[in-house]
Amino acid sequence: MDNLIERYVYDVTRRLPEKDREEVSKELKSNIYDMLPENADENERKMVLYNLGSPASLAEKYRQKPRYLISPAVYEDYVRVLKWVLPLVGVVVLVIGMILGAIDAIKDGMVDLPYLISNTLSKGIVMGISAVFQALIWTTVGFVIADRTGAKANKSKEQEWRVEDLPDALPDDRGKIKLSDSIAELVLTGVFSVLGILICRGVLPVAFVIQNGDTQIRTLFSPSFLASCVPAIAVMAILAVGACIFKIKVRRWTPIVCGAVVISTIINMCIMIYLLNRPDLFSTEFTAFLQSIDWGSFDPLGFMGVGGANLFIVFIAIVVVVCSLAECGQAIYKTLKYKIQ
Repeated sequence: MDNLIERYVYDVTRRLPEKDREEVSKELKSNIYDMLPENADENERKMVLYNLGSPASLAEKYRQKPRYLISPAVYEDYVRVLKWVLPLVGVVVLVIGMILGAIDAIKDGMVDLPYLISNTLSKGIVMGISAVFQALIWTTVGFVIADRTGAKANKSKEQEWRVEDLPDALPDDRGKIKLSDSIAELVLTGVFSVLGILICRGVLPVAFVIQNGDTQIRTLFSPSFLASCVPAIAVMAILAVGACIFKIKVRRWTPIVCGAVVISTIINMCIMIYLLNRPDLFSTEFTAFLQSIDWGSFDPLGFMGVGGANLFIVFIAIVVVVCSLAECGQAIYKTLKYKIQ
């Protein structure tokens, strides 16, 4: 089978619903070979393909229902993202909602088991369902924008398409960034950035629940630290979203995509290390609570770095640095590998 014809057929059928691809592929190959003379050379094969028109326009003729929100070319990626993004977001927000429900019940002084369970489950389910719908909406919006952007680019080149621009019949994933991965990363960045800002603003309070006779709620982080986290989270989200947009637009590991990922990762790493090393990380209420308890020979304040080095925070900072450098190294490696190949 001629590779040029195979690539052309693939470029047409990838734009069609999966159930129609095999039939259209057979029909199109048969039509092409019927149009070719015996022992056709490369120029004659190219001429037949040019006469058939661009793959995008030919796919529109084969498509029985040309109107769609998510095109067949990206529909499988869209479904793949939904299958793991929606459960992940739903479960995480469900747990957060249940925790908040329990805290609200304790604040109201209603700690009897039926009320506590009812309030916990109801708030968790409501927040989880809401988060799932939000993730569904933003995932769909992301795919629609990416798909429409690609469609407009294809239409602008439709009259001047070249055989040389045809994709490989068997796509080579080396250097390719999956659209589903980029949009999933974009959606998760948006969802968890919003949750982080809401927590820091006190809408979703961060609390430390202690059961010691009476149930008490101790604020874990200081108000000044949480206030400083709001702009930090916003900056990190903007940088991460920018890197995702580059990935969605280019869909290949190019120097500009690699640069966006590296810059975003390094800046975010520095912001996180700065936040972890702030002296006002923990609230005075929480440190006072720790001081009021007899810990014996164990010094929790010393372990947490109050008045000295914080070994736990140092460990977290090392993990952040290692993970960030690993992500940068992976981006650089993929870019160089694709460029060399």
